[in-house]
Amino acid sequence: MEQILFNHSQKPTSRPPSHRRGFLNLGFELNGQGRSIMRHWERRAPLIVQQELYFDREMPLLPCVYILSSGGPILSSDSFEQHFSLKRGAMAHISTGAATKVAEMNGGSAQMRTYIRLEDEAYLEYLPQPTIPCRGSRFLNHTHITISPSATLLWAEIYFSGRKFHGESFEFGELNLQSRATGIDEKLLFSERMIISPHTLSPQSVGIMGRYDIWASVVVLTPQNLADEIYHLSQNHFSQQLMSGVGRLPNACGLQLKVLGVSSIDVKDEVRRFCSLVRLCVKGKPLPEEFRWR
Repeated sequence: MEQILFNHSQKPTSRPPSHRRGFLNLGFELNGQGRSIMRHWERRAPLIVQQELYFDREMPLLPCVYILSSGGPILSSDSFEQHFSLKRGAMAHISTGAATKVAEMNGGSAQMRTYIRLEDEAYLEYLPQPTIPCRGSRFLNHTHITISPSATLLWAEIYFSGRKFHGESFEFGELNLQSRATGIDEKLLFSERMIISPHTLSPQSVGIMGRYDIWASVVVLTPQNLADEIYHLSQNHFSQQLMSGVGRLPNACGLQLKVLGVSSIDVKDEVRRFCSLVRLCVKGKPLPEEFRWR
């Protein structure tokens, strides 16, 4: 079995100066008063992270961190690497300051690799804003997760088909989306791979996405008793504007919500409703109301 190892000391390899190599390493743990803090952070432009904030009224001990970019959209040949680690009992909320735009490309590709490690009873909400692939862009996004059986990961991704109001719906080159989760003992929990190449096969074909052009995925890795509770309280939806459904992941490791829609507002609202249900079941508190500017 392939092994995915988390290493705080891991550094990106050297690249030519014209290739941006963003790097981020965030480590959370409990302090002496039982409060979760960001004990360690390492950043390399264009990825930027400031000090953690504690603005969640429902969970005032939850550190909230926003990832920013000083370099605008992701460009051809860019490569980014993120590491998030939570020690025993720590919790954190990580998001992005704005949508991630993958710029128009005439060739080449860009990539993002994210490594997540959760120790016993840790709790992480990783809820970035949507990703928008522009005309001709090719983007590889891989996520590698290592998680304790008693920890909970709530991770959501939303993808647009492009800049629809610029006539770019499904005009990107390729999206290569992969995720893989293992236990602390390195036993494989689940693996998923999705490759979308609109010029090879239209995603809007019957049996694939049809009339929908926005999709989202929410992965919940949590103990089985909590997964059962979330599953029984969740609801599936089907209409001309939105379709969503919750399914169980293999090895009794958690759940996954899939959403298709034509309105970004509807898709984001559906994802947020489900994420709020997950937090309510795991932590006893719902997500706070979304900021108006989000």
